[in-house]
Amino acid sequence: MTHVAIRCDASAAGGIGHLVRAISVAGAAREAGHSVVVVGAIESPLAERLLADAGLETAEAPADLGILAAEQGATVVHVDDYPTGTEARDQVHATGALLSSMEDGTFGRRPADVVIDSTIRAEHAPRPEDGSGTVLLGIDYAPMRAQVRAARARRASEVHDVSRGARVLIVMGGTDATGAAGTLAALCVAADGVEHVGVIASEQSWDAVREEAGREVELIAPSPAFLDRAADADLVVSAAGTTAWELTCIGVPSLLVAVVENQRAGYEAALDVGIARGLGTLAEVRDDPQAARVAVESAVADLRSGRSWAETGRTLVDGQGAGRIVAAWTQALQRRIGEHAAPVAARPAALADSKLLLRWRNDPETREVSRSTERVSWEGHSQWYQRILEDPRRLLYVVERGGAPVGTVRFDALDAPDAAEWEVSITLAPEARGHGLARAVLAAGEDAFDQDHPEATVVAAVLPGNVPSQRLFARAGYQLDPARDDGDFDVLVRRDPS
Repeated sequence: MTHVAIRCDASAAGGIGHLVRAISVAGAAREAGHSVVVVGAIESPLAERLLADAGLETAEAPADLGILAAEQGATVVHVDDYPTGTEARDQVHATGALLSSMEDGTFGRRPADVVIDSTIRAEHAPRPEDGSGTVLLGIDYAPMRAQVRAARARRASEVHDVSRGARVLIVMGGTDATGAAGTLAALCVAADGVEHVGVIASEQSWDAVREEAGREVELIAPSPAFLDRAADADLVVSAAGTTAWELTCIGVPSLLVAVVENQRAGYEAALDVGIARGLGTLAEVRDDPQAARVAVESAVADLRSGRSWAETGRTLVDGQGAGRIVAAWTQALQRRIGEHAAPVAARPAALADSKLLLRWRNDPETREVSRSTERVSWEGHSQWYQRILEDPRRLLYVVERGGAPVGTVRFDALDAPDAAEWEVSITLAPEARGHGLARAVLAAGEDAFDQDHPEATVVAAVLPGNVPSQRLFARAGYQLDPARDDGDFDVLVRRDPS
């Protein structure tokens, strides 16, 4: 298991589309056995509810993604926001972590170890070479939440009869920052063949929606349950953002509106491949509401005649995109560890290793078996690390395989005469677990230590329940000393290495 930090924001002004994708990726990561934290500014009540329903831990985001990875103990940093710049990869690489990055065409584009552009036909658009590793392009990689997949299954088992009129749902994203809901409600209530109009909008905008619609519509507060309402609708009018692809996956006929500029490419591609129909940009709808109303009437007439376009989209968007993204992380991490035949060797730790070692130290599994289980801050670690490097009674080695850091071994002189006794501790890189490297990492550290301290006694303090570490040290020639007490820890003493 590795730990994943997902960097994204959500606010009333900026919307929650990035967060919805992030939650989808987080769900797939947890299904694959990883732990996840969402890092960013979460300033929307709906966003807070979505995170709570998903059971996701949240944290504030430092500006430097390297510090983020180090403080969170994250092996993977997944970024889903536009402002993060091209410096992100170097920052994350300073910790030895992997950078995964979502982009939408040119929006949010930055070099990364894994790049994902899940917009339709992204695989056919030119993307400049920027040194990125794995590049995943196209709608196959659209992240879908578990709730979307559940709604998809339910929709497929139901029959929708629109012979007496269509039930239309309007959803302009989690915040509707542009006030589009009232505009669209007005043209839908005026359209022939529409039996009922529901509008998902924040409660503070309900009066404005009613006034613009001109007659009664059902007003619904934004909530995660909107997917169930969407699955029950005959037609959904939606912004051409994250929600549009969720509707496509569910199999609901949709009419899209390009509400903001970064939605335009996805909007045009969706219409091009026939997974949705469109009303144009929000500005075009407002300039010519009559044409937009005619488009609604045409869509309703086709649905009443049994001509739905929803199956095309349902076939293309299968709901497995987030799982494909997580699988790409696993493959990239495996490549980073290197070949099994590569040599393993220890070197003295350097100042440049500071963020790398903090990331390993803050990994959740590592903290569970450490003397201190608290997460360490970058500020506190920096001061401690400088002292460690200068202290002759503390020796720290970084162990590499084929040049890739895979662990550390540390020796601390105990309060014994002439520092003849040292305590050893080992930290394995989270991404190196499961590769059979623990014994080799320990041995490399011991070899480096023994060159300067051939007569030293080496002991290890291990929690009784930490079976892997107990087994590791036993196989390395350490024996339990029942006469020694170290609180909750067993003390194992290394037999003479000679």
